[in-house]
Amino acid sequence: MKIFTKSILAVVAMVTMVSAAFAGGPMTNTNQSAHFLRSVARGTSLETDAVYTNPAGVVFMDNGFHIGISDQMAAQTRTITSTYAPFAMNGGSDTKQYKGEVFSAFIPSLHFAWKHNRWAVMAGIGVNGGGGSLKFKDGLASFERQFAVLPGAINQLGGSMGLSASAYNMNMNLTGKSMTLAFNVGAAFRITDWLSVAAQLRIGVTNNSYVGKIGNIQINPSMPNMGLNGQMMNASEFFTLAGQMLSQVNPELAAQVAPYAALTADHTLDVKQSGVSVSPIIALAFHKGQWDASIKYEFKMATELKIESAPVSAKDPVINSIFADGTKVKAETPALLAVAVSRNCGPVKITAQWHHYFDKDAQNSFSPVIEGNTNEYMLGVEWSITDRLLVSAGTQRTQLNMNENAYSDMNFSISSWSVGIGMAYRFCEAVCLNVGYMPTIYDEVTSKGMASGLPYTDVYQRTSHAWGIGLDLKFGGKKN
Repeated sequence: MKIFTKSILAVVAMVTMVSAAFAGGPMTNTNQSAHFLRSVARGTSLETDAVYTNPAGVVFMDNGFHIGISDQMAAQTRTITSTYAPFAMNGGSDTKQYKGEVFSAFIPSLHFAWKHNRWAVMAGIGVNGGGGSLKFKDGLASFERQFAVLPGAINQLGGSMGLSASAYNMNMNLTGKSMTLAFNVGAAFRITDWLSVAAQLRIGVTNNSYVGKIGNIQINPSMPNMGLNGQMMNASEFFTLAGQMLSQVNPELAAQVAPYAALTADHTLDVKQSGVSVSPIIALAFHKGQWDASIKYEFKMATELKIESAPVSAKDPVINSIFADGTKVKAETPALLAVAVSRNCGPVKITAQWHHYFDKDAQNSFSPVIEGNTNEYMLGVEWSITDRLLVSAGTQRTQLNMNENAYSDMNFSISSWSVGIGMAYRFCEAVCLNVGYMPTIYDEVTSKGMASGLPYTDVYQRTSHAWGIGLDLKFGGKKN
C-alpha cells in the first residue's frame, strides 16, 4: 500500500515533463524556416535564414536589407502501447494504447539583416523549443497503472476480513502546451575577403501550461457484512466508509486506509510555468570560390521556470505537494555546436552538417534518462534548374543517447530520420518564395519497468509531418 501512495505522487510530478519539439535535440528546435524543410542542411546558407543557421555568413550576402518571413504547420502523434497485468481488470485486456496528438497551424519565424560591405547587423524571432499543444484525451499508462492496482490492494488489505475487489475504471485526460520563443540580435564582421566572425545574444521566453484531470475512479468492493455486493462505486467514498467502520474495530488499519480517500478523489491539474533566459552565440564563416564552411556555438540557455498553480490545483493536497505555487524548476536548453561545409558543383550545391548537443551539462526534464550527448548528421542538395527555380532535398539523422528503460510516457524522445523536400522560386530580384515538406520517421522503442511491484512493458512510437512556406525579401544595395 505504501508503494501505491508513492507512485501516485511520482505520476503527478511527471506532468511538468510534457513537451513538443518538432526538430533537433530533446529540448531544441532547429527548424526555424521553410528553407530548413526543403533542404535540411543550412549551415552555409547565404539567404535570410543565415541569421539563425550561419550568422557569420550574413556578411557574404548582397549589400542592403534582407527580410525572411516563414510560417510552418506541424502534426505529430505520440503512441504508447502498454502491457500491465492489472489493466485486465478494466476491460479484460492487459494491453492498452494511449495516443497523444499535436497540431500547430502557426509556427512563425522572422529574420532580418542589414549588410554593408564588411559589416552586418541582424535580428531574428523563432520557436526555439516546444511549439505545440499535446493532447492525451484518454490519459496515459503511467496514470492508469497507479490506480489499476487498487483491487489488488483492497484484497491485500481486507482479505482476512472477507473484503475483495476485482475491477476498476476511471476517467482521465491531459493537455500540455509548451513554447520557447527566442529573440536573437547580433552583428557580423568580415575579417578578410573569405573569413568572417559573428556574435549574437539570444533571449528565450518560455511559457508552458498543463491541464488535466483524473476523476470518477471506481472499484467493485465486495463484503456482505458491510453491505458491499460487488457493484461499482466511487473509490474515494469506499475508502471513507471503510475508514469510518474500521476506526471502531481496528484503528491501526483505519489509519492506513484513510489517506486513500484523498488519493482516489478527483484531481484537477491546472498549472502554468514561465521563465526567461539569456545566452550568447558565436560563429565563424568561410566563403571562397566554390567552398563554404561555418562553425557556430550556442551557449546553454539556463532557463528556470516559475510555477503558477491555479486555486483548484493549489488546494489539492496531492497536486500542491508537488506544484507549490511560486516554486521553480530547471528547464535548461543544452549548448549546441554546429559545423557545416558545402561545395558548389555548377548549378548544384551539396552541404554536409553536424550538430552536437551537450545534453549531459543541462538540467531539465530529460536529465534522469540522459546517458550521453545527442548527435545529428545532415546532408542537403540544392539544384538551380534556372535562374528563377531551385529544387532541393535533404536528410537528417538524430541519434540520441538515453537510457530507454528509464523512459516515462510523460517524457520520452526517440532517435529519428527526417527527409526534407521542396523548392524556391524567385519572382524577381527582390522576392523569393520558399516551400518545403518534411516527414520524420522515428525508431520504435521498447521500455520495461516496474510499477507497484509488478512488471510492465511500454512500446513508444511517434510520427511527425511539417509543412512550411516563406518569403525572402531584399531591398537596396548592390551585388558584391
